[in-house]
Amino acid sequence: MTTLDDVRSDSLRYGPLAYLATVTPAGEPHVAPTAVAWHGDEILTFVRTDSRKVANIRTNPRIAVHFSVGPTTNWDSCIVRGDVVIEDTNAGRTNLWDKMGYDLAPFEPGGPTADTHVFLRIIPTTALILRNYGIAGRETWSRS
Repeated sequence: MTTLDDVRSDSLRYGPLAYLATVTPAGEPHVAPTAVAWHGDEILTFVRTDSRKVANIRTNPRIAVHFSVGPTTNWDSCIVRGDVVIEDTNAGRTNLWDKMGYDLAPFEPGGPTADTHVFLRIIPTTALILRNYGIAGRETWSRS
């Protein structure tokens, strides 16, 4: 049985970059690369407040995170789906400011109290790990 710890461990093999998939208010898919980091049982990302991702999430707070395939992972991939909470308060940004694993100041010189960036807290609900594009097997996880 695959656990969320298994999903987290597997996703770390792909590095800190992933693709986030959201849906526009018109129902169109939107996919964008971003840096992500696990914080406990959640995935974090730090994005501009005025980004398409944030606008989409304000309408539909569901997301998919795709840790992509490549030769260094034997063509494995991991997809995590979940609900999103936008941390756009000073307290929320300050609490998460040092959790991404790199210095955020070059991206937001105003620090955690600047309102030009927010954190997205992704709460996983399901996950799929595909081994060699699924040819060598697939593992699933679901929050019960």
